[in-house]
Amino acid sequence: MRMSTTADSRPTPTRFRYRTAIIAASVVLIPALIGAARRNSGEPVQQTAAAESSSPVARGEYLANRVAMCVQCHSGRDANGNILESEKFKGASIPMRSPYPNKEWAVRAPALAGLPGFTDLQIVTLLTEGHAGERPAPRAPMPPFRMNKADAEAIAAYLRSR
Repeated sequence: MRMSTTADSRPTPTRFRYRTAIIAASVVLIPALIGAARRNSGEPVQQTAAAESSSPVARGEYLANRVAMCVQCHSGRDANGNILESEKFKGASIPMRSPYPNKEWAVRAPALAGLPGFTDLQIVTLLTEGHAGERPAPRAPMPPFRMNKADAEAIAAYLRSR
């Protein structure tokens, strides 16, 4: 009697891409989550409510640093992967290549401090509609945000103030 095997132990191209995507996402997300946990470990929960009810710049700071996580890709890091305060929102290299073959992928996140080369309307349009007016849409890994206008305006006010 002959036994048949139902699955080959070698990974298929689909499995390989799936595993590569998971590993790539982990490389970016795990350090970001660890850093966020370190920053949040001693802060009171009340800060969220305060940030939501304060000035547009303070609300934008909260959104860009804690919700949309713009700070994670658009800021320089030290050798240990910690965000450098002096490099916040000044642009940075994307720390990984695309996990998808033949997919266009940004190699650098642009500077956002002061919004050089952008109007407030372009940034608000980018954050609410996923494109910046007549400019081409950002390449992955930048997500096509669909924020509400008030949140997008708050982020623009904060970034303009940096």
